[in-house]
Amino acid sequence: MSSKEQRPWPSATSHFDRRGATYDRDQIHHHVVSLLVAGAEILSGFRVLDIATGTGLLAIEAAQKVGPTGKVLGIDISKGMLAEAHRKAAAAELRNIDFVLADAERLEFPLESFDRVFCSSALVSMSDIPRALRHWIDFLKPGGIIAFDAPSKPFGIAQMMAEIAAGHGVLLAYADIADTPNKCRSLLKGAGFEVVAVRTELANTNPIELSDAIAFWDNRQDHPAWRALSEAQSITREAMRSEYVDRVTEAAVAGYVPNITALNFAFGRKPG
Repeated sequence: MSSKEQRPWPSATSHFDRRGATYDRDQIHHHVVSLLVAGAEILSGFRVLDIATGTGLLAIEAAQKVGPTGKVLGIDISKGMLAEAHRKAAAAELRNIDFVLADAERLEFPLESFDRVFCSSALVSMSDIPRALRHWIDFLKPGGIIAFDAPSKPFGIAQMMAEIAAGHGVLLAYADIADTPNKCRSLLKGAGFEVVAVRTELANTNPIELSDAIAFWDNRQDHPAWRALSEAQSITREAMRSEYVDRVTEAAVAGYVPNITALNFAFGRKPG
Protein backbone atom coordinates (compact mmCIF):
# COMPACT_ATOMS: atom_id res chain seq x y z
CA MET A 1 0.00 0.00 0.00
CA SER A 2 1.32 3.45 -0.84
CA SER A 3 0.29 7.09 -1.01
CA LYS A 4 1.26 9.11 -4.08
CA GLU A 5 0.63 12.64 -5.31
CA GLN A 6 -0.58 14.26 -8.51
CA ARG A 7 -2.10 17.70 -9.10
CA PRO A 8 -4.93 18.49 -6.65
CA TRP A 9 -7.77 20.91 -7.31
CA PRO A 10 -7.36 23.18 -4.24
CA SER A 11 -10.63 25.11 -4.15
CA ALA A 12 -12.68 22.41 -2.40
CA THR A 13 -10.13 20.89 -0.07
CA SER A 14 -11.01 22.83 3.08
CA HIS A 15 -14.50 21.34 3.34
CA PHE A 16 -13.36 17.76 2.91
CA ASP A 17 -10.22 18.14 5.04
CA ARG A 18 -12.49 19.30 7.86
CA ARG A 19 -14.83 16.34 7.47
CA GLY A 20 -12.24 13.57 7.17
CA ALA A 21 -12.41 12.42 10.79
CA THR A 22 -16.24 12.31 10.94
CA TYR A 23 -17.27 11.42 7.38
CA ASP A 24 -17.83 7.72 8.11
CA ARG A 25 -20.37 8.50 10.83
CA ASP A 26 -22.96 9.39 8.18
CA GLN A 27 -24.65 6.09 7.39
CA ILE A 28 -25.89 7.32 4.02
CA HIS A 29 -22.34 7.00 2.66
CA HIS A 30 -22.17 3.34 3.71
CA HIS A 31 -25.56 2.71 2.09
CA VAL A 32 -24.45 4.31 -1.17
CA VAL A 33 -21.24 2.26 -1.28
CA SER A 34 -23.13 -0.99 -0.72
CA LEU A 35 -25.56 -0.31 -3.57
CA LEU A 36 -22.85 0.78 -6.02
CA VAL A 37 -20.58 -2.18 -5.28
CA ALA A 38 -23.45 -4.66 -5.49
CA GLY A 39 -24.64 -3.24 -8.80
CA ALA A 40 -21.24 -3.21 -10.49
CA GLU A 41 -20.20 -6.83 -9.78
CA ILE A 42 -16.53 -6.59 -8.80
CA LEU A 43 -14.63 -9.79 -9.56
CA SER A 44 -11.34 -11.20 -8.30
CA GLY A 45 -8.36 -9.80 -10.19
CA PHE A 46 -10.14 -6.63 -11.33
CA ARG A 47 -8.46 -3.22 -11.43
CA VAL A 48 -10.72 -0.61 -9.85
CA LEU A 49 -10.60 3.20 -9.85
CA ASP A 50 -12.50 4.91 -7.03
CA ILE A 51 -12.92 8.59 -7.93
CA ALA A 52 -13.30 10.97 -4.98
CA THR A 53 -12.60 8.07 -2.64
CA GLY A 54 -12.88 10.21 0.49
CA THR A 55 -12.07 8.05 3.50
CA GLY A 56 -11.78 5.00 1.27
CA LEU A 57 -15.13 3.41 2.10
CA LEU A 58 -15.69 2.03 -1.38
CA ALA A 59 -12.01 1.49 -2.21
CA ILE A 60 -11.49 -0.71 0.85
CA GLU A 61 -14.57 -2.81 0.12
CA ALA A 62 -13.47 -3.16 -3.50
CA ALA A 63 -9.94 -4.18 -2.45
CA GLN A 64 -11.38 -7.01 -0.40
CA LYS A 65 -13.35 -8.21 -3.42
CA VAL A 66 -10.60 -8.04 -6.06
CA GLY A 67 -8.24 -10.05 -3.85
CA PRO A 68 -4.44 -10.24 -4.02
CA THR A 69 -4.39 -10.46 -7.83
CA GLY A 70 -6.45 -7.29 -8.22
CA LYS A 71 -5.69 -3.64 -7.57
CA VAL A 72 -7.68 -0.66 -6.32
CA LEU A 73 -6.70 2.98 -6.75
CA GLY A 74 -8.53 5.65 -4.77
CA ILE A 75 -8.10 9.31 -5.73
CA ASP A 76 -9.22 12.43 -3.89
CA ILE A 77 -8.37 16.13 -3.60
CA SER A 78 -8.38 16.12 0.22
CA LYS A 79 -5.26 15.22 2.18
CA GLY A 80 -7.40 14.95 5.31
CA MET A 81 -9.72 12.40 3.70
CA LEU A 82 -6.83 10.42 2.24
CA ALA A 83 -5.05 10.32 5.61
CA GLU A 84 -8.09 8.59 7.06
CA ALA A 85 -8.35 6.25 4.07
CA HIS A 86 -4.67 5.34 4.41
CA ARG A 87 -5.08 4.65 8.13
CA LYS A 88 -8.07 2.36 7.56
CA ALA A 89 -6.42 0.42 4.75
CA ALA A 90 -3.31 -0.10 6.86
CA ALA A 91 -5.41 -1.33 9.78
CA ALA A 92 -7.07 -3.82 7.43
CA GLU A 93 -3.62 -4.92 6.21
CA LEU A 94 -4.59 -4.40 2.58
CA ARG A 95 -1.65 -4.51 0.18
CA ASN A 96 -3.62 -4.18 -3.06
CA ILE A 97 -4.76 -0.59 -2.62
CA ASP A 98 -3.13 2.78 -3.32
CA PHE A 99 -4.32 6.33 -2.70
CA VAL A 100 -3.44 9.33 -4.87
CA LEU A 101 -3.95 13.04 -4.25
CA ALA A 102 -5.44 14.19 -7.56
CA ASP A 103 -8.10 16.28 -9.28
CA ALA A 104 -10.83 13.93 -10.54
CA GLU A 105 -11.38 16.09 -13.61
CA ARG A 106 -7.70 16.12 -14.62
CA LEU A 107 -6.53 12.55 -14.22
CA GLU A 108 -3.47 11.24 -15.99
CA PHE A 109 -3.62 7.45 -16.16
CA PRO A 110 -2.91 5.10 -19.08
CA LEU A 111 -5.91 4.50 -21.31
CA GLU A 112 -8.05 1.43 -20.63
CA SER A 113 -6.41 0.75 -17.25
CA PHE A 114 -9.46 -0.24 -15.17
CA ASP A 115 -12.28 -2.80 -15.17
CA ARG A 116 -14.49 -0.66 -12.93
CA VAL A 117 -14.74 3.07 -12.23
CA PHE A 118 -16.77 4.36 -9.28
CA CYS A 119 -17.81 7.81 -8.12
CA SER A 120 -19.63 7.53 -4.80
CA SER A 121 -21.41 10.54 -3.24
CA ALA A 122 -19.28 12.91 -5.31
CA LEU A 123 -20.52 13.36 -8.87
CA VAL A 124 -22.21 16.66 -8.00
CA SER A 125 -18.85 17.99 -6.78
CA MET A 126 -17.49 18.03 -10.32
CA SER A 127 -17.34 21.44 -12.00
CA ASP A 128 -18.48 19.96 -15.35
CA ILE A 129 -20.22 16.62 -14.90
CA PRO A 130 -20.69 15.67 -18.59
CA ARG A 131 -17.06 16.49 -19.32
CA ALA A 132 -15.90 14.50 -16.27
CA LEU A 133 -17.76 11.41 -17.49
CA ARG A 134 -16.24 11.79 -20.97
CA HIS A 135 -12.84 12.01 -19.30
CA TRP A 136 -13.33 8.91 -17.14
CA ILE A 137 -14.48 6.63 -19.96
CA ASP A 138 -10.95 6.78 -21.38
CA PHE A 139 -9.60 4.91 -18.35
CA LEU A 140 -12.06 2.01 -18.61
CA LYS A 141 -11.30 -1.13 -20.53
CA PRO A 142 -13.81 -2.02 -23.26
CA GLY A 143 -16.71 -3.72 -21.53
CA GLY A 144 -15.82 -2.07 -18.22
CA ILE A 145 -18.45 -0.55 -15.95
CA ILE A 146 -18.84 2.90 -14.44
CA ALA A 147 -21.11 3.35 -11.41
CA PHE A 148 -22.19 6.59 -9.75
CA ASP A 149 -25.00 8.08 -7.67
CA ALA A 150 -26.63 11.48 -7.93
CA PRO A 151 -29.37 13.39 -6.06
CA SER A 152 -32.91 12.54 -7.06
CA LYS A 153 -36.14 13.99 -5.70
CA PRO A 154 -37.10 14.36 -2.94
CA PHE A 155 -33.70 15.45 -1.68
CA GLY A 156 -34.53 16.82 1.75
CA ILE A 157 -33.21 20.13 2.97
CA ALA A 158 -30.62 20.21 0.19
CA GLN A 159 -33.51 20.40 -2.30
CA MET A 160 -34.96 23.23 -0.26
CA MET A 161 -31.64 25.06 -0.50
CA ALA A 162 -31.57 24.63 -4.27
CA GLU A 163 -35.15 25.85 -4.67
CA ILE A 164 -34.47 28.96 -2.60
CA ALA A 165 -31.26 29.64 -4.51
CA ALA A 166 -33.06 29.29 -7.84
CA GLY A 167 -35.63 31.82 -6.68
CA HIS A 168 -32.78 34.30 -6.34
CA GLY A 169 -31.25 33.45 -9.71
CA VAL A 170 -28.54 31.20 -8.25
CA LEU A 171 -28.47 27.79 -9.91
CA LEU A 172 -27.03 24.74 -8.12
CA ALA A 173 -26.16 22.02 -10.62
CA TYR A 174 -26.86 19.13 -8.26
CA ALA A 175 -30.52 20.07 -8.13
CA ASP A 176 -31.34 18.97 -11.66
CA ILE A 177 -28.27 17.62 -13.50
CA ALA A 178 -29.18 13.99 -12.80
CA ASP A 179 -32.34 14.14 -10.69
CA THR A 180 -34.30 11.72 -12.91
CA PRO A 181 -33.41 8.30 -14.34
CA ASN A 182 -33.75 9.74 -17.86
CA LYS A 183 -31.21 12.46 -17.13
CA CYS A 184 -28.80 9.84 -15.78
CA ARG A 185 -29.27 7.81 -18.95
CA SER A 186 -28.61 10.90 -21.06
CA LEU A 187 -25.42 11.64 -19.12
CA LEU A 188 -24.19 8.10 -19.68
CA LYS A 189 -25.06 8.07 -23.38
CA GLY A 190 -23.59 11.53 -23.90
CA ALA A 191 -20.27 10.33 -22.48
CA GLY A 192 -20.24 7.28 -24.75
CA PHE A 193 -21.50 4.64 -22.34
CA GLU A 194 -24.14 2.00 -22.91
CA VAL A 195 -26.77 2.18 -20.18
CA VAL A 196 -26.75 -0.92 -17.99
CA ALA A 197 -29.20 0.19 -15.31
CA VAL A 198 -30.53 3.28 -13.57
CA ARG A 199 -32.67 3.05 -10.47
CA THR A 200 -33.91 5.34 -7.72
CA GLU A 201 -33.53 4.41 -4.05
CA LEU A 202 -34.47 6.14 -0.80
CA ALA A 203 -31.25 7.00 0.98
CA ASN A 204 -32.54 8.65 4.15
CA THR A 205 -35.87 9.00 5.91
CA ASN A 206 -34.64 10.38 9.24
CA PRO A 207 -35.57 13.95 10.20
CA ILE A 208 -32.85 16.38 11.25
CA GLU A 209 -32.79 18.59 14.33
CA LEU A 210 -33.76 22.17 13.56
CA SER A 211 -30.45 23.54 14.85
CA ASP A 212 -28.55 21.09 12.64
CA ALA A 213 -30.72 21.98 9.66
CA ILE A 214 -29.90 25.66 10.10
CA ALA A 215 -26.20 24.88 10.55
CA PHE A 216 -26.33 22.80 7.36
CA TRP A 217 -26.55 26.00 5.29
CA ASP A 218 -23.49 27.54 6.91
CA ASN A 219 -21.44 24.35 6.92
CA ARG A 220 -21.90 23.76 3.19
CA GLN A 221 -20.68 27.10 1.87
CA ASP A 222 -17.23 25.70 1.05
CA HIS A 223 -18.56 22.49 -0.51
CA PRO A 224 -18.02 22.46 -4.30
CA ALA A 225 -21.64 21.50 -4.96
CA TRP A 226 -22.71 24.75 -3.29
CA ARG A 227 -19.97 26.99 -4.68
CA ALA A 228 -22.55 29.17 -6.45
CA LEU A 229 -23.96 30.17 -3.05
CA SER A 230 -20.65 31.52 -1.80
CA GLU A 231 -20.03 33.28 -5.10
CA ALA A 232 -23.33 35.19 -4.96
CA GLN A 233 -23.41 38.83 -3.86
CA SER A 234 -23.51 39.28 -0.09
CA ILE A 235 -26.99 40.81 -0.11
CA THR A 236 -28.26 37.81 -2.09
CA ARG A 237 -26.54 35.36 0.27
CA GLU A 238 -28.12 37.02 3.27
CA ALA A 239 -31.57 36.98 1.68
CA MET A 240 -31.27 33.29 0.72
CA ARG A 241 -30.10 32.27 4.17
CA SER A 242 -32.91 34.22 5.85
CA GLU A 243 -35.50 32.55 3.63
CA TYR A 244 -33.94 29.13 4.27
CA VAL A 245 -34.04 29.60 8.06
CA ASP A 246 -37.69 30.65 7.84
CA ARG A 247 -38.61 27.62 5.72
CA VAL A 248 -36.87 24.97 7.83
CA THR A 249 -38.28 26.54 10.99
CA GLU A 250 -41.78 26.44 9.53
CA ALA A 251 -41.29 22.82 8.40
CA ALA A 252 -40.05 21.63 11.79
CA VAL A 253 -42.26 19.31 13.82
CA ALA A 254 -41.36 18.98 17.51
CA GLY A 255 -37.95 20.45 16.77
CA TYR A 256 -37.14 18.19 13.80
CA VAL A 257 -37.19 18.97 10.08
CA PRO A 258 -38.25 16.26 7.57
CA ASN A 259 -35.25 15.26 5.47
CA ILE A 260 -36.37 12.46 3.15
CA THR A 261 -33.75 12.02 0.44
CA ALA A 262 -33.55 9.82 -2.65
CA LEU A 263 -30.66 9.02 -4.96
CA ASN A 264 -30.35 7.79 -8.51
CA PHE A 265 -27.87 4.95 -9.02
CA ALA A 266 -26.50 4.72 -12.54
CA PHE A 267 -24.43 2.00 -14.19
CA GLY A 268 -22.94 2.28 -17.67
CA ARG A 269 -20.72 0.06 -19.82
CA LYS A 270 -17.95 1.13 -22.14
CA PRO A 271 -18.69 -0.38 -25.57
CA GLY A 272 -16.39 -3.03 -26.99
